[in-house]
Amino acid sequence: FPLSCAVQSYAWGKVGLESEVAKLLASSDPLVQIQPNQPYAELWMGTHPRGDAIIRDNRIPQKTLGQWIADNPACLGVKVKEAFQGHLPFLFKVLSVSTALSIQAHPNKELAAKLHAQFPEHYPDANHKPEMAIALTPFEGLCGFRPVEEIVSFLQSVPELRALIGEVAAEQLERSGSDDPRGVSAALRVCFTRLMKSEKKFFVDQLNMLVKRISQEVAEGKDTSGSNGDLLLRLHSQYPGDIGCFTIYFLNLVRLEPGEAMFLGANEPHAYLNGDPLLHQA
Repeated sequence: FPLSCAVQSYAWGKVGLESEVAKLLASSDPLVQIQPNQPYAELWMGTHPRGDAIIRDNRIPQKTLGQWIADNPACLGVKVKEAFQGHLPFLFKVLSVSTALSIQAHPNKELAAKLHAQFPEHYPDANHKPEMAIALTPFEGLCGFRPVEEIVSFLQSVPELRALIGEVAAEQLERSGSDDPRGVSAALRVCFTRLMKSEKKFFVDQLNMLVKRISQEVAEGKDTSGSNGDLLLRLHSQYPGDIGCFTIYFLNLVRLEPGEAMFLGANEPHAYLNGDPLLHQA
């Protein structure tokens, strides 16, 4: 039976028919009026309480997919039905990303259940939400920490970043060897924590200095790839003065062509920057 799926209009979504979500919506329902200035950010296909897909077949007594599965749990198969108490264990989404999303890291299953029990208003979902993102259009995202050698290289070529981290923490990361993964992990944690907990006026000043320097280098025709210049200027234009602009020096920049995919496990920091991925979220 056909479904009418929920659409989320978050501000970061692509607008009108630039959005893959809007195109899918229009193709499935010819009566839908796509608003040219409205963002169409996410299409949800599943049984999420905030977007249970509506059944578009009057012969079916249930009104939503969640109700239908509850009445027909055998459709999930024996293993899935038993493991997930008769619930659909994933949400299928399409995202249409125009401006960068905030950095996230989904907790593991055990922590997710604990946070949901303690703070349901902040953690409405007890699942750990690992994700598989498959590009429908050319797609960019940040995913996981870069190899330590790349981070060290940025610390040495981006003085504004080094000023935020501090000399002691930067040198500790530079000295940590690849033969000591625990030492690398500890040094990286210190550096990233110092960045994210920087005093606001200090990091805004450093960010403005960095943007000014790179803008001048671009105007002079210089290569700014050593400072990740293009991406920095783009993110700063979207979110001026945001500490997230500096995370491009810590996280891998992943570019996917249509059909390519990436997997995001629990505790993996990530942020989608641009494009239209199909998402399988457990």
